[in-house]
Amino acid sequence: MPRLQAKVEGKGNGIKTVIANMTDIAKALGRPPTYPTKFFGCELGAQTHFDLKNERYIVNGEHDANKLQDLLDNFIKKFVLCTNCENPETGFTIKRGTIHSKCKACGHSFIIDPKHKLSTFIVKNPPPTTDAYGNATNGNDAEKKDNGSPVEDINGFEFKENVSNDDDDDDDWAEPTQEEVLTSHIGKLVIDKDLDKSVDERLDMLHQFFIKAKKDGSIKDSLKMLNEAERLELKTKAPLLLADVLLDQDVLKQLEENKNLFLRFLDGDEKAQRYFLGGIEQLIQKHTDVMKYAPHILMNAYNIGLLDEEVILAWAAKPSSKYIKKSLAGKIIEASKTFLDWLENAEEEEDDSDENEDGEGLEIAFDDRAQKVGTTETADAPKTNGTAAVAAPKAAPQAVVVGDEEFNIDDI
Repeated sequence: MPRLQAKVEGKGNGIKTVIANMTDIAKALGRPPTYPTKFFGCELGAQTHFDLKNERYIVNGEHDANKLQDLLDNFIKKFVLCTNCENPETGFTIKRGTIHSKCKACGHSFIIDPKHKLSTFIVKNPPPTTDAYGNATNGNDAEKKDNGSPVEDINGFEFKENVSNDDDDDDDWAEPTQEEVLTSHIGKLVIDKDLDKSVDERLDMLHQFFIKAKKDGSIKDSLKMLNEAERLELKTKAPLLLADVLLDQDVLKQLEENKNLFLRFLDGDEKAQRYFLGGIEQLIQKHTDVMKYAPHILMNAYNIGLLDEEVILAWAAKPSSKYIKKSLAGKIIEASKTFLDWLENAEEEEDDSDENEDGEGLEIAFDDRAQKVGTTETADAPKTNGTAAVAAPKAAPQAVVVGDEEFNIDDI
């Protein structure tokens, strides 16, 4: 949600404060922009004006942006958040002069405080419904937009140019079921209450969210997981928590099963990948028998695109004590040495092949027994115009020994 921007205009008795980005704020909240503007007027004891056509929302008097932001936070708590789970995905239904709200996340239904002055305004001016194309389908609301903008009068509310706002219309407003249609981005709404908490507190919140999601199966919804992490401003650190929640001794299988979820956080983000490696380190610390599979884990993560080559090599270059003891981190790197050597040599061989691509009279030969790369002159190689053809380089398979077992690195 964007930060509120206020602009003071006029002088003397004509001074007023214009909320420059009220339309954007209202869109993020899933409420008409007239609601928070009117709320400001109720709390400040000031008149408000709405110019819907030009998207200008005005509060009479000079008001500081920080003060208005605090009032906006109060509006969110009273008229947006679910009273049960504090989720912002709620919608309004007006029934017989009462505002009923229902949470789309937990299903909790509750009644908005009818004593607040804004409640009276909402009942008389319910939120419009939208069709599949996002167009307003409420005829009365469309008429208000066409015929003029609503303006608050000191004794009530009037609409310019013959738009009636008499009490006789109240029954017509109350009869239809008016449910707010929220945008898909509402899950990313920034709730100051949570962001005011420390990083450790927010990490704990996200950790509990992932644990609950794993239990109810919603953790497969990668977009929902990403939205919650972004809402708490923890997207980069989330892979550390996901590794803790999703991985155990069956890590090789679990990496493949949760590939799409991990990719949502790790793809193209080197910092997130470093946190993920920290999660792997903590996994091995928790389940020491997994140590012997360290090269397999890194290879699988590399092959399915969770970890980039540069990130792995940078991690292996210097053991860190950020997530586990430095001595254990060193042991994990040492246990993964066969894969790390292969990864580093593969990069060097690729560079060498690029340099020798235009070489003449030589063929690159590989000795599988010695596993050494060398060059030998070709005696029987076919020649073109007296020059021997150059054969393409081919990487030698390497054996990885894990405990008493031996496996081919190319078969991982």
